[in-house]
Amino acid sequence: MIAALLVAAAAVAEPVDVVERLGERVADAPFMDTAANHVQLRDLSARGKPVLLTLIYFDCPMLCSLVQQGVIRALNQTDLKLGEDYYGLTVSFSPKDLVAEARLRQGGYLQTLKNAAKARPADWPYLTGGERAIRALADSVGFHYRWDSEAQQFEHPAVSVVLGPDGKISRYLYGIEIAPRDMKLALLEAAQGRAGTTLDRVLLRCFKYDPASRKYHFYVMGALRIGSGAFAVALAALLGVLWWRERHKA
Repeated sequence: MIAALLVAAAAVAEPVDVVERLGERVADAPFMDTAANHVQLRDLSARGKPVLLTLIYFDCPMLCSLVQQGVIRALNQTDLKLGEDYYGLTVSFSPKDLVAEARLRQGGYLQTLKNAAKARPADWPYLTGGERAIRALADSVGFHYRWDSEAQQFEHPAVSVVLGPDGKISRYLYGIEIAPRDMKLALLEAAQGRAGTTLDRVLLRCFKYDPASRKYHFYVMGALRIGSGAFAVALAALLGVLWWRERHKA
């Protein structure tokens, strides 16, 4: 009896929070996709492009839908294309969720995603799995949640995790309203220069992630370096033109 009370007390005391594990690789674990195929998380988290990972559960009364809608809304205000610039990955952290429910959610959300005309369902898998696999994934990304038996629902944080092309954690995006600029910069940063335009790479030099505010802010020194570099190029071009004119006058 005492042991049971201690276990219950420990469960209640467990914080619902995110412990960031930047630079660490997502755990490998077996899941099932919407075609009822058995898949390994390793194969879907390290795909050569950034992966935007969200953890939700399908019976969530509100927060999970808000998280997914916020992610889609932010992506729709960027020019990044699913399957070309990044992949998505949504995993249910409820072992009771079924493949049919995952398929329904996948179809509904992907229909609202812009810049995805050429994308396939495989570009944004929705996965379900057992308790052990779910815990392995959640622990590897520092996603702490718990079951509230009184409310009959999970308590969990609102967060999206950006993975690099190698499956390592690159950035966390918090809340249900993600700034489109933060979404784009996080995915470009994770791509390590392998996605986006030249202008996008310039933007990455001008904005820097601030862990305190959990947002990207204008980085003065980066902008100055770019400005000084551009000035040097312009000056060199001007001197070249003047030298060419002097040569031809002579």
